[in-house]
Amino acid sequence: MSAPTAHPSRTRPSPSRPPLATPSSRRANLISFSLTVLASLAQGWSLISAGRALGALIEGGAPGEHLASALAAGAVSALAAAGARAVSLGSAAREEAALRRRVLSHLMRLGPARAAQQRTGSTVSVLADGAERVSLYRQTFLAPTIAAGLAPALVLAELGIAVDPVPSAVLALAVVGVPALIIGFHKTLRSSSSGSRRSRARLSAEYLDAIQGLTTLTLARAARRTHERLREAGEGNRRAVMRLLAGNQLVILVTDSLFSLFLISVAAVSAVARLGSGAIGVGDALAIVLTSFVLLEPLDHVGAFFYVGMGGLANQRVIRRILSSSGPGGAAARGPSKAAGAPEPAGPPGPSEAPGEVGPSRAIRLRGASATWGRAEVLHGIDLEVEPGEHVAVVGPSGSGKSTLMALLKGDLLPSAGAVEVNGEALAPGSGAAEQERVRAASALVAQSTWLFSGTIASNLRLAAPLASEDELWEALATANLAQEVRAMPQGLQTLVGERGLGLSGGQAQRVSLARAVLADRPVLLLDEPTSQVDLAGEAAIIEAIERVSAGRAVMTVSHRAGALTGADRVITVEGGRLIATEPGARPGNGAGRGGR
Repeated sequence: MSAPTAHPSRTRPSPSRPPLATPSSRRANLISFSLTVLASLAQGWSLISAGRALGALIEGGAPGEHLASALAAGAVSALAAAGARAVSLGSAAREEAALRRRVLSHLMRLGPARAAQQRTGSTVSVLADGAERVSLYRQTFLAPTIAAGLAPALVLAELGIAVDPVPSAVLALAVVGVPALIIGFHKTLRSSSSGSRRSRARLSAEYLDAIQGLTTLTLARAARRTHERLREAGEGNRRAVMRLLAGNQLVILVTDSLFSLFLISVAAVSAVARLGSGAIGVGDALAIVLTSFVLLEPLDHVGAFFYVGMGGLANQRVIRRILSSSGPGGAAARGPSKAAGAPEPAGPPGPSEAPGEVGPSRAIRLRGASATWGRAEVLHGIDLEVEPGEHVAVVGPSGSGKSTLMALLKGDLLPSAGAVEVNGEALAPGSGAAEQERVRAASALVAQSTWLFSGTIASNLRLAAPLASEDELWEALATANLAQEVRAMPQGLQTLVGERGLGLSGGQAQRVSLARAVLADRPVLLLDEPTSQVDLAGEAAIIEAIERVSAGRAVMTVSHRAGALTGADRVITVEGGRLIATEPGARPGNGAGRGGR
């Protein structure tokens, strides 16, 4: 499902990482961070007060004041924690939508020549699951985790000031080694997270490919083989998820079992030692032991969110790679364009003009244009001009470069050398998405397979002209030689075409595409195998429609069928990526052709 791409201008990452944070996400993270720290401090004070209340009961004193303090601090802690969670989850939902829009907009700006390097299923997986995981990671994991790393130091400072600095210092030394061990586990298990993401993307791509090609798979009796491939991909995804979950459970086990036991033991030994020396009372000793649980809460938090963190990091790398994709003068931030006129071609100028000379206007002009598919050059130094009103047909064996030539003219492929001009709009090796869009806007395309959306004939026609009246729709259908057949349908323009246009014949669907080209009213018409999927009667109707639609427009036709070439002024033969012959076409009254080069 990939479009051809010109190798010299292939997608390359920007040297600087694109930022993902927005001002609103930063504010939300700051609020979440502050509330999480406050919740930890309040919880620490609540436990110190509870320990002193228990000590007072053991020693026969009045615990009322300490109990009130513990309850008040506990309420503050609960409210702060709830507020932090509400802020982070709300921000994650907003940032997920914003990130999805940003990635999709960037892919649209890049255009097919650069955005089609990933399979559709992988892109859908990134836009859906990937955007969600990155948003949860950045908004519900990062700020609380940073707060979790800082909270123990603040709680220990609180304990040292309010109770005894010696146990606080001992616990601080014990806490220092814990984050280092967690980071070590994170690095060890990072590969399982990346493997899980790749497996999900691969499964999504395979599944969507199968859905899109279901009819073809059934007719080719390949459904069973595809089923087996999907089953294997699903099993691979299951194993990757299980490896990720196993790593997550390992982190939680190590955190809960070893680190928790270690910290509680250190706290208990320190408290007993200081109590035995007479430095603190029973209440403060109990406070030290109870406070150690606050030191464990951030570790439990990290373990609980480790899955979010690993999945978010893996998808964040993918999204950053997409957002940093750009060719020379990239789509997101290109350098200044040249002054009026087309960019100067990177390859040699055409033989009829000096370097930098604009020359006379042509509907289509290729000057030393070369193109690559992957790393192999498919077209080699093509020079071609098509005048307004001229119909040029391109023929040649399969693999000769006809489709690549059409991709250049459509603006879906950037030349690797030279320049391509369509109605004065130019593409060169360093062109960006804006130039591609202007080239696409200069032409109308009738492709080999016409895509019709579920809906009516009218709604499909208005894709080209949303404000077109019914009279204009009928006029376009008449030009495309389809009006009489549509009038014979009970619902007329409101006839439902069915999913992918299955309610129409192949010839009718192609003529709907021609009618759209009429409504688009563009100076250049590109016909890519317009009659390859219809019978002889349908071909005759399409050829007659093409003659009407072509009036006043430059037309470039690529076809293997002789019937589609009858209206051409010139017939150009492409072989081995080069123009090897130009002959007069079969249009009645045609002479030796025009503008042959």
